[in-house]
Amino acid sequence: MRAVISLFIMLASISLARAEPLTVDFGGQHYTLNFEDHAKLPDGRPGDGIAEFTLPGETVENWSKLFAYHAYPEAGDDPVEAVKMLGKVVKENNKDANYALIENEKTGEAIIDFLTWAPDSDIMEFNIFKYARAKNGPGLIALQFAQHIKLGELDVEGMRTLRAKSVEYMAATDIDLARDYFAAKLKKWSAAEPQSPATLSARAGAER
Repeated sequence: MRAVISLFIMLASISLARAEPLTVDFGGQHYTLNFEDHAKLPDGRPGDGIAEFTLPGETVENWSKLFAYHAYPEAGDDPVEAVKMLGKVVKENNKDANYALIENEKTGEAIIDFLTWAPDSDIMEFNIFKYARAKNGPGLIALQFAQHIKLGELDVEGMRTLRAKSVEYMAATDIDLARDYFAAKLKKWSAAEPQSPATLSARAGAER
């Protein structure tokens, strides 16, 4: 009987361990998965995906800092073009915002950072993204770090330090974390979804 009870306790412990939320460390701080979503394309394939991580006590609706994984299966396969396009969108939404691009030819990754704000808001938002090709399937994967900054909270030197440190941390963060996350999601999706002839044909074309 004791052996049976011990077995149940062990199995319960394994289940609890598996139920623990996904976490990620960035810049010396610990973020926990708070929200995840995956769109579905008209042909049944998975579309854009997102996983958002927050600091303890914060949520995706109310955060000071945020870390995220993104999947863009229809964004082509060029990380540099992706960051250039994002920079263009930033300027279109806020002509006074500035951005900077960094390309790592060795790893095939591209980084963009920018500071923007909404009209009449006293909160600025600093963002940094790192793009790379997806591990399985078409498109791109991205890492994102964002921080809300109140007007007057940081001076010019403080902003320079924030940017420099964030670029350093992002460059050192392994994008395979996001690649593996979405590859696992895609595997579960494929196992759970019935495969129509149209879906199979589209997938076969994407893999060629």
